[in-house]
Amino acid sequence: MFKKLFKPRVHESVAIAALFSASITLNVAWIINLLVHRSDRVWAWFEMSERIGPISGMYTKTLLSFFCVMFVTWMFCRGKDCSHQREGVFWFFVASIVLFLVMTLPFVYEFQIGV
Repeated sequence: MFKKLFKPRVHESVAIAALFSASITLNVAWIINLLVHRSDRVWAWFEMSERIGPISGMYTKTLLSFFCVMFVTWMFCRGKDCSHQREGVFWFFVASIVLFLVMTLPFVYEFQIGV
């Protein structure tokens, strides 16, 4: 039934588009997280449900950014030789993971200099 959805291998352009969009999405996620915790206006803007808080809007925004970047990158890389971009996209993904992990620690995004 699902044989057409699962292939024995993934095209390189799709894999590079997925890694690149995941990297961009991780960066979007920590920036949104920082903005939400810094500004009450941004908090209210991302709050789609009062019970859940702004996390619902944050997840929606990150999913939207993932699919938009995935589509644009896939269209750009489709039918091209992307082998020279493999290493750069991989290290960008690794750097994005490290940056996301550091920037979403509570003592980093809640840091303030009191006056």
